[in-house]
Amino acid sequence: ESSCHTGASTPQQRYGTVTNAIDRDEAREALAETERRGEQVIEGTIVPSWYWWVVGLLAVGLGVGVDSRDQAINGATAGIFAVGVSMLTVWIAFGGRRHVKVHDRLLGARGAGLIVGFVGLVVVGTLGLAFALQAADVPVAGTVATLACAIALIVGGPVLMRRLREMMRRRAGVR
Repeated sequence: ESSCHTGASTPQQRYGTVTNAIDRDEAREALAETERRGEQVIEGTIVPSWYWWVVGLLAVGLGVGVDSRDQAINGATAGIFAVGVSMLTVWIAFGGRRHVKVHDRLLGARGAGLIVGFVGLVVVGTLGLAFALQAADVPVAGTVATLACAIALIVGGPVLMRRLREMMRRRAGVR
């Protein structure tokens, strides 16, 4: 038997009468706090606009490097692009921002499909354009194609993030 036992046998006897009454103002405040925290989770998962600019600029640098026809420059710009995009993406996903894990139901298959579709469209579009320009003997095909890639990222990335934000708000019930 516990030495802390006071002899009271019900919660009401130990702590007084328990009520479930909550006034309207408290309920409104609790609901507003829940929505505010839901919004924080959603905003913590959105990739910032500057990310798309940086990746776009790195892509253009890669295109310029390829068009230089110099193996050393080509290799250096490819390395800078790969390391730069990788480090930035890892930092965005795991380190430099609030570490928020999105529940699968919040993003859903549709959200994941939008992300994969956007990335696929940009990559395939950039490569297709580069090969078409190269076939047309455009001397700076890589630069032109990666410039188009940068524009697609800078314009499309924030549009994608808005769509994902709206979708997650609806699923979370956040206004």
